[in-house]
Amino acid sequence: MKTFNLSLVVLLVLSLSAAVGAVELQDPEVVDVEEYYGDSIGQYGGTMTIYGGAEGPKSFNPHLAAETSTTDLTDILFEGLVRLDRTNGDVIPHLARDFEISDDGTELTFHLRRGVQWHDGEEFTADDVIFTLDVIYAPDSQSNARTGLHIDGEPMEYEKIDDYTVQMTLPRVHSPILYNMGFNIVPEHLLGEAFRDGRFNETWTLASDTADIIGTGAFKLDSYRVDQELVIVRNSSYWQEDNAGNQLPYLSRVIYKYYPNQDTAVLAFFSGEFDYMGIPATHFTEFEDREPNLPFAIVEAGPNPGTTFIVFNQNPEGIDPPALNWFQDKEFRQALAYAVDRQTILEIEMNNRGYIQHSPINMRNEFFLNPDVKEYHFDLDRAHEKLEAAGYTLGDDGRRYDPEGNHVEFELNTNTGVAIRQTTGELFQEDLGELGITVTFNLINFNVLVDKLMQNFDWEAIIIGLTGTFDPNGGANTWMSHGNLHMWHPLQEEPVTEWETRIDELFVNAQRTMDWDERQKYYYEFQEIVAEQVPLIYTVNAEVNVAVRDHLRNAIPSDISGGMPSAWNWIWIDR
Repeated sequence: MKTFNLSLVVLLVLSLSAAVGAVELQDPEVVDVEEYYGDSIGQYGGTMTIYGGAEGPKSFNPHLAAETSTTDLTDILFEGLVRLDRTNGDVIPHLARDFEISDDGTELTFHLRRGVQWHDGEEFTADDVIFTLDVIYAPDSQSNARTGLHIDGEPMEYEKIDDYTVQMTLPRVHSPILYNMGFNIVPEHLLGEAFRDGRFNETWTLASDTADIIGTGAFKLDSYRVDQELVIVRNSSYWQEDNAGNQLPYLSRVIYKYYPNQDTAVLAFFSGEFDYMGIPATHFTEFEDREPNLPFAIVEAGPNPGTTFIVFNQNPEGIDPPALNWFQDKEFRQALAYAVDRQTILEIEMNNRGYIQHSPINMRNEFFLNPDVKEYHFDLDRAHEKLEAAGYTLGDDGRRYDPEGNHVEFELNTNTGVAIRQTTGELFQEDLGELGITVTFNLINFNVLVDKLMQNFDWEAIIIGLTGTFDPNGGANTWMSHGNLHMWHPLQEEPVTEWETRIDELFVNAQRTMDWDERQKYYYEFQEIVAEQVPLIYTVNAEVNVAVRDHLRNAIPSDISGGMPSAWNWIWIDR
């Protein structure tokens, strides 16, 4: 009887082994850790704990992500066909092992890695790429990838050639198209039915079982306590290996911890709770003072690739006159641009470890950054003169009135938990008060802020930011008039102003040429228009500095973004 049971166990184990091994990885990516980092091959095991910010993700569905608290996670769980080389910004293969572009630039062929597994053991194939494109192009799609994958308002054609080959045909040459091929691919075998039933936008919410969230990334979701702690664990079937043949990643777990108050988070780092933390500029001197006596090092990583700005609502579907008239007035916007005390923000909140920003272009991409754009340096006298010249007069009561006699007053919102934005709002409120303009400044929940901005359009002015993209065309959904992030007046069927029409033309022209010098010319003009029209009033940009525990190896921020999510595959703990 015992022999019989043992035989059954052996057969069962052999059967399970055969099932698990049914998907054979044939195209691993070999990462030369030693050459890439100048460091040794890693060791397996260990947990890295990081500060995840004030709030955790709001969804587990990457194509419903509307904020960085969500994309910071989904960009680890899910992957794209390509990624940017973290040293120079070149587009390189990722889930695609290779790709080809036709001589006329209109046909892309992606050859997928064979044997890549989803976290549940199913094989990743061309069906998943086709399905994800169907999701992105669906009429009710909320995916941020949607705008970048439309060319002149038209989708690409795409087809499955075989299980490991996908071909895409463009309506015309679109030079930045490869930059848009990093969209998060989701599994058809899990989400296909919901999509076909019209329920895709209801899938993978925070109420979902974390075990059901399935990607191809180096880590998979383990647990989440909302806005408190999130845990991801090693994907033991990942498709990368180091140059010694060891499967990546090295780490067993990564834990995100969320603190709404940065002061508390900083104290937690000093007490040893975190291994890796972006240093808030307001606390940089504290990290400098403690670095000699605690086991961590400060790593300087250059300018933040994103932007922070004040935006006014110019959408007739969101607000009414007289505020609508003020915000649509270029002279009004220019005057208020002179009332932003950027230097004081740098001094108070950033210890002068940051940059005054004048352009929407990623400050790391010097090739496209126009050094000669118009700048608005803090000058309340000039702001007053411009307002007076435009008919916004200062009354005897010290209050500012528009040409129709309406007192100029509006509500300014930003999200809680970001000290720099709070200081920006408070200073702006105070300085506009000097100009006779009444500002009611509110700190509100980030989700509420995003709903106002993206859903009901019921807002007047907001301080918010955008993550940067290396290629300027990555901002098309913000700058082209039909974009869903064209936040001052989104989703226009036709551009409502001449300057928005011209920006649309410049983006299209830059897409149509493969000549990088010509693209530079178009993006230079785009920046000049933005500086003249000031739909967004840029404030300051942080310098990225991170604190890294001494036992972390290969924890080197990206040269492209200053971040390191894609590099977690190669981090290891020296124990």
